Amino acid sequence: MSAEHQPDSATSSPNVDDGLMDRIAEAAGGLSLELVDVAGDIESAATTFGTQVEAFGKLLTNAETVSAQNAKIAEAAQTANSSAESASSEVESSRGAIEGSLSDIHALVEAVGVIEQQLNGLQTALGEVGKVAADIDAIARQTNLLALNATIEAARAGAAGKGFAVVAGEVKALAAQTSDATAQIDSTLKGLTQQAEQLIQHGAESTARAQNVREGTTTIGHVVDTVAAAVESMRRETGDIAQSAREIETRSGDVLATLTAMSSEVGHARDSLGEARERMNRLSATGEQLVDLSAHSLQNTLDRPFIERVQAEAARIAAAFETALEVGELSEADLFDQDYRPVPGSDPQQVVTRFTDFTDRVLPPIQEPVLAWDSRVVFCAAVDARGYLPTHNATFAQPQGDDPVWNNANCRNRRIFDDRVGLAAGQNTKPFLLQTYRRDMGGGTFMLMKDLSAPIRVRSKHWGCLRLAYKPD
Repeated sequence: MSAEHQPDSATSSPNVDDGLMDRIAEAAGGLSLELVDVAGDIESAATTFGTQVEAFGKLLTNAETVSAQNAKIAEAAQTANSSAESASSEVESSRGAIEGSLSDIHALVEAVGVIEQQLNGLQTALGEVGKVAADIDAIARQTNLLALNATIEAARAGAAGKGFAVVAGEVKALAAQTSDATAQIDSTLKGLTQQAEQLIQHGAESTARAQNVREGTTTIGHVVDTVAAAVESMRRETGDIAQSAREIETRSGDVLATLTAMSSEVGHARDSLGEARERMNRLSATGEQLVDLSAHSLQNTLDRPFIERVQAEAARIAAAFETALEVGELSEADLFDQDYRPVPGSDPQQVVTRFTDFTDRVLPPIQEPVLAWDSRVVFCAAVDARGYLPTHNATFAQPQGDDPVWNNANCRNRRIFDDRVGLAAGQNTKPFLLQTYRRDMGGGTFMLMKDLSAPIRVRSKHWGCLRLAYKPD
């Protein structure tokens, strides 16, 4: 450490061990850092348990929903099973009626086939009658010819053939009557034959249709058998579903009870961690009071150089701000602007105000040299009263990329740090405030350090502070 970092020996009390206060400060600082670290771990654990409680709550809700839905499934399966049993009974009853109807239809088809055969036989018989009638007509014509010849011969015979002529006349008359009768028979046979042919044609069509009906009824029988088998299978399946749903309902009840108990236990653990966190925070506050008390001692050579440096740099910043107001570089309203406008697409969120560009020009020449002054310094940056850090050290003010975790660690400018330490520093009006700090670097990485801040007053108005963070020895 350089000579400017050494305490003024003239201010030391001769009755106090020169190293005692440093040892007290070191012990208090170490204790405070440990308390802050443990408090941070408890905070993380409490947050994790809080998340688990929410997860258990959702899981419990989902389990209850599953149980309720399963109850509906079980009810529906039972209803379906009852319907399937009723359908099976109906199908069996219908199956008997359909089989009886199919038997009647088959008998009707057979009868239609017999009628067709009988019609074919009738046509054959009519054909035979027609042949006989034709033979009779031929004989009648022959007889008529013979009677005509006999009449002629009788006329030649004179009185001797007179009796023969009478017989020939009678034969001729018989032949004429026979010819007329055969003509009527032929006409009647033609009509009967035509009607028989129509009946045969219709019979053939009826037979074809009856055969189609037979084939259709056979298909119906197969369909009925298939339906009956399907309904029976459905009845068995719905029965199995109902049984499985009842088993699921039982198991869901067990799971629901287990989840309820686990959710309650996690909730109690979260509450216990919350109480432990509050107690640890109070203990951390006590530890920080010890650190702050030790820091106020002039015999504390560990923190005194940093206190003096941060106060000096805070005064330089205040002077630079007042000079800018005097020359009109910006207005007082601009300097105290708290209208934080988001930077589009930034992650984590960055914001700007009307004084951001001004601090980007003025603060780096004051802040950057402090990092080279002592290797233990982590950062030196001014924040306003609400924790807004417009201009960070170059190391932590890089352009944002696509990785939010990397951005959180390397792009810390133009961000609002309104955590416990950040707000306490920004709102502090005492000559200085020394806190222990667990800095979140993103990705679950934390850095333990001391955070020293001195207020910045511009025209007697509190603007914010200069934060100087450094690692303990």
